[in-house]
Amino acid sequence: MSIQITRGNIVRASLKVAACIVLAVLSFSEVPRAHVVEWPTRIVKIIVPYGPGGGVDSFARPIASTLSDQLPNRIIIENRAGAGGTVGVLAAAKSPADGTVLLAGGVHQPMSEAVYPTRGYRIEQDFVPIAITAVVPNVLVVPAESRFNTVADIINEAKANPGKLSYCSSGNGTSQHIIGEMFKRRAGVDILHVPYRGTAPALTDLIAQVCDMMFDGMGTSAPQIEGKKLKAIALIANKRYPRFPHIPAFTEAGGPELDASIWYAMWAPVNTPPELVSKIRGIVKGSLTSPAVARAWEIQGAEIPNVKDEDIVEFVKRETAEWTKTVTELGIKVD
Repeated sequence: MSIQITRGNIVRASLKVAACIVLAVLSFSEVPRAHVVEWPTRIVKIIVPYGPGGGVDSFARPIASTLSDQLPNRIIIENRAGAGGTVGVLAAAKSPADGTVLLAGGVHQPMSEAVYPTRGYRIEQDFVPIAITAVVPNVLVVPAESRFNTVADIINEAKANPGKLSYCSSGNGTSQHIIGEMFKRRAGVDILHVPYRGTAPALTDLIAQVCDMMFDGMGTSAPQIEGKKLKAIALIANKRYPRFPHIPAFTEAGGPELDASIWYAMWAPVNTPPELVSKIRGIVKGSLTSPAVARAWEIQGAEIPNVKDEDIVEFVKRETAEWTKTVTELGIKVD
């Protein structure tokens, strides 16, 4: 049997081949492929809701600097202080949920929930946590030339002269203010609260002996202690820290039970896509292992907390509930 090859046969065969190719291409295009999330695709802004030189600022800047060196787009810090940090947090809450704006903060945000009832946001509802980046102990510090050497010294003086001593803080409703009021309640003393507009000016006046003491995060006090400008009376903790073995725990120094560490974190607006949150989380957590960040954490006496990704939402929720209860009991509220 012979096969005749004609121009018509060739055309029909060619059309069949072309049709098969088109069907193959269309079929391949319908196969689901993993979506590659890119971040950052442009400049990213990290809002720090406090002034420069404070604890949140001191822990956000090394991360931003490291990421700017590693990534194709810059990561910039924007300080938006006011109303105990609520001004900047509200601005971040209203930002696009596309990874271009992140919030730097920490335990201060759960603390603010009860202090500022009309703040316009809820940290556990309007944000998704990216990472818990650092934890440091709080410390009771006094000027280097202060006559006080123990917590017991301060309590005795305060009871002998009610209202005569003062403690400075970075502002009303801040962690320093809340911990100061916790101390007053548990020690049964009357000490004047002197609020400042940020940690840096408060520390400056403390060093100058304008006020008598401060309940500060070790992140900002450590350099002043090591520089002999401040004296550490006690860690606001139930145990000593290996990084500061010479500083006693609060009860060791004659104080009441008082345990309050400071943790720092980053958040994204709540509607940020989960795959983008995961991408940012991996990059931010990766920066914590860089030499520059590790060195900054060492200087500030910080550790990287062991909070698993799947536990981070519950961690923030639990901290918010606990601090809301504490602040409500202390009766601290700023309208």
